Amino acid sequence: MFKKQAEFNLELEKKTCVITSNTDQELVKTILEKLNIQKSDLEAEVEIIHTLGKLAMKKVIILDEDKILEKGLSKLFDLKEDVLILLDTFSKVEIKELFTILVESSYRFNTFKANNAQSEVNLYYYSDNDFAAQINAGMIYGEAVNHTKQLVNLPYNYLNAKKLTEYAKELETIDNLSVKVYGKVECEAMNMGAFLGVNKGSKDEPQLIHLRYTGNKESKEIVGLIGKGVMFDTGGYSLKTGTGMPTMKCDMAGAATVLGAIEIIAKLKYPHNVDVIIAATDNRIGDDAIVPDDILTAANGLTIEILSTDAEGRLTLADALWFAQKEGATKLIDIATLTGAVVGALGKEYTGAFTNNQDFVNELLALSEKTKEKLWQMPISEGYRKELKSFSADLKNSSSTRLAGASVAAAFLEKFVENNNPWIHLDIAGTAFDEKKGGSGILVKTLAEYFNK
Repeated sequence: MFKKQAEFNLELEKKTCVITSNTDQELVKTILEKLNIQKSDLEAEVEIIHTLGKLAMKKVIILDEDKILEKGLSKLFDLKEDVLILLDTFSKVEIKELFTILVESSYRFNTFKANNAQSEVNLYYYSDNDFAAQINAGMIYGEAVNHTKQLVNLPYNYLNAKKLTEYAKELETIDNLSVKVYGKVECEAMNMGAFLGVNKGSKDEPQLIHLRYTGNKESKEIVGLIGKGVMFDTGGYSLKTGTGMPTMKCDMAGAATVLGAIEIIAKLKYPHNVDVIIAATDNRIGDDAIVPDDILTAANGLTIEILSTDAEGRLTLADALWFAQKEGATKLIDIATLTGAVVGALGKEYTGAFTNNQDFVNELLALSEKTKEKLWQMPISEGYRKELKSFSADLKNSSSTRLAGASVAAAFLEKFVENNNPWIHLDIAGTAFDEKKGGSGILVKTLAEYFNK
């Protein structure tokens, strides 16, 4: 897709050139002068200007650097011609970020369309500087985000827990990355009653997937990334509505996200130890499926009264959090399409972030500003914890009211964090998937960047 061009001559170049609107850069200034264009004439994030014979090339594409981080560059991949990107005209967007955006923008979900051939666009780039390392890193980031989008977009009949396991195993070819998978019998031996409870209505065996990246053998710190892996969510006997059930293939977006993040971390050999834990199953109605009033026993020994079988993701995460800590995780980040309540609170603009450690979440909040993957910190307080009190068990899996559901869900997960280990919960229910655009790959970059230090 990307090819390096060895030479550039403005007077002779015939490929459509991509520049920024940075008029402090001499080449940009020269091109705009030749085209008789003022910077104030440029309004869109991507402007396509016909040169009308004033240059050898027929068109120039001018980018607004302030906008492309959020808007992307999909328009470049709709062109049916070779394009040359002049890297030295970029000043605000780092080259790694630029190539991340370019690769991300190339993604199209055409897998199941009869006419799924995507026209190949040759993107050339030129620079007087050596950006090889930054370009490579940017492409790895972009490819991992696109892999995440693809996983989220695949329907359940093409991606169940077993298929997700097969995908995870393919990552084992990366240096210092190992994968171990536990089936139903092994999970029963670990008393994972919460996770297995969700699986009881399924015809597919549950899969507990554990990826371990060892980037620093001298360090005892292991950061656990726990992704919700509900491959499809019917709601169980607390059945979703006809409008609420479509798109529930995306309920494993948390799992896809942590797989994308570990792909980057391992390929770029970041110097940290990272565990990825995914408790993968679907949630459906079946002869043995759990029902409201059932009581499950989680791996940490806590008993859970089921108020709603549609509050299933937190059950799988509860045992996954326990397992992560059993395996030595000293810090925890879980990511999940967990609640509709967070969508009601924040819409599709922000991901909700909850924590028991302010310093920890401050690091992630700062990184999300850089990656443009917006986080908004949400509260957990004693009032929300009281909503989980149960007459019959140690806690309920849902509140009896519909108030503050995102915070109550986070308070539930907090019960499975041991020894006050630093923990962040990220609720991506509003940001992971769009009905018109599909999977977003949100937070893959932010999670990976946390380890780029």
